[in-house]
Formats: sequence, C-alpha cells, structure tokens
Amino acid sequence: MSDQNRLARAFVIIQQYNKRYSPEVGLSRGTIFPELYMPYLKGRTKDE
Repeated sequence: MSDQNRLARAFVIIQQYNKRYSPEVGLSRGTIFPELYMPYLKGRTKDE
C-alpha cells in the first residue's frame, strides 16, 4: 500500500491501569477501569 492510499493512522498511548471496579459497578458504569469512567454532565467539562 502506498502513502497515497492511507486513510488513517492510529496513535495509541500505552496506559497502565492501577485499579478496577467490581463487576457489578463496572457493568453499571460501562467500564471496569476508573481511569476511563467519564460520565456526561450537561453543561460541564471534565476539568471542572
């Protein structure tokens, strides 16, 4: 495949996960990793 045919390039940062939610909590939050849990709060940013 030539450079002209590339559609996208993935950039994935290596992450270390230190903690995990229990299966019950993970199921309700959609992830077992607290670092990935970012609920949507209308009108707020994650930095607030």
